[in-house]
Amino acid sequence: MSDPVPYGFSVASDKPFLIGLGVLGGSYLLIIAAMVLADLVFLNYSDQPVLGPEMVRQGRYTGGDVTVPVEVNRNYYFRAGKNERGLMLSDQRTITGGLFEAESGEVVLRPREPGKPITASLRPEARVLGIAVTNHVATLTTDVAHGLLWGEFIRVSDAGEPGWDGVREITDTATNQISFAVVGAAEPAAKLSLSKPNPLVQALRSRDIRFSIKLSLISCTLTTLLSLWVAVPIGYMMSRFGFRGKPLIDTLLDIPIVLPPLVVGLSLLILFRYMPEWLSDAVVYKWPAVVLAQFMVACAFAVRTMRVTFDQIPQRFEQVALTLGCNRRQAFWRVIMPQARGGLLAAGTLAWARALGEFGPILVFAGATRQKTEVLPTSAFLELQAGRTEGMLAVSLIMIAAAVVVFIIARTLGMKRIFA
Repeated sequence: MSDPVPYGFSVASDKPFLIGLGVLGGSYLLIIAAMVLADLVFLNYSDQPVLGPEMVRQGRYTGGDVTVPVEVNRNYYFRAGKNERGLMLSDQRTITGGLFEAESGEVVLRPREPGKPITASLRPEARVLGIAVTNHVATLTTDVAHGLLWGEFIRVSDAGEPGWDGVREITDTATNQISFAVVGAAEPAAKLSLSKPNPLVQALRSRDIRFSIKLSLISCTLTTLLSLWVAVPIGYMMSRFGFRGKPLIDTLLDIPIVLPPLVVGLSLLILFRYMPEWLSDAVVYKWPAVVLAQFMVACAFAVRTMRVTFDQIPQRFEQVALTLGCNRRQAFWRVIMPQARGGLLAAGTLAWARALGEFGPILVFAGATRQKTEVLPTSAFLELQAGRTEGMLAVSLIMIAAAVVVFIIARTLGMKRIFA
């Protein structure tokens, strides 16, 4: 018997297809990782010195090297701009940024292009000239304007007296003075050092942001419970039953997902204009408005997750339970819900995470009032409005950390099958 004749073709390699999939999927993952990494790298996690006013007027010098008079043995902070090669010290050493001690009476700014203006920053470190204590409130006098504001935080160190060292909230401030409360210090310290804590410490110490963290945790938990309470029956009904008007209901359930968030908030605000006055006063621009705004969006995701979960459970299990004597309610609780436990956890996690990141409806329907309706997304917005980019990023990192912790816990408890 002769050997079979080959047909003259071979299976093409799968490598190009797999490489294409890897490039497309990997690029998206790379963007996500880069976004998180950029937030982490942007913040300076070390304490910063308390600095005085700017010593170099921006855009004033355009004629080459610029000599700036400084005080010998004093610390200065230099930050190079776009047109500076660095700052040359008396020992011909050039630095590009950071704190340094002046060893002579002048330093030289060295621009890259002499025809362009200087954009560097040079500021002296503030020195404490006087320390006074009145009713356990310390008032420090500095030799230069420090630029610190009421409500910010200052780190005190090297005081050598109990009750001084640590992070203190500034209770009062003036051009050359800082006041803060001390603990158990009856006499002023002889000397001390001041620095500004890193943005994460300041964010976690701020009463406003701590309130927003507390309200976010409470409102997201309430939203999740309400979402599951609604999502389980709706998801079960949409999965198991066919009825007239089902496509219309299916479309209505998708509206909160596809609508712009600001439109959801505006629609809620208009809706409550037609509610009784006592109900409107109790909800609008109050903390219940935060929960309702989160619920309107988060519940839609929970409903979709529960419907997919029930679709994946074969109806045969339920039918067998009915033939063995169970009624519909008993079959639901004893047969269906134990198998839907992973989906229930997935729906709750999605609802919680979606509620945590909700911003537009809350801003329109509940407002962004400090220590009243402020949650973490609105805290980030208020920090940005105030020009505190580092504070906004610190709040963003808190939100990222909270979301990561929730998803890790959910996966550990059994959500792996849903999002594997």
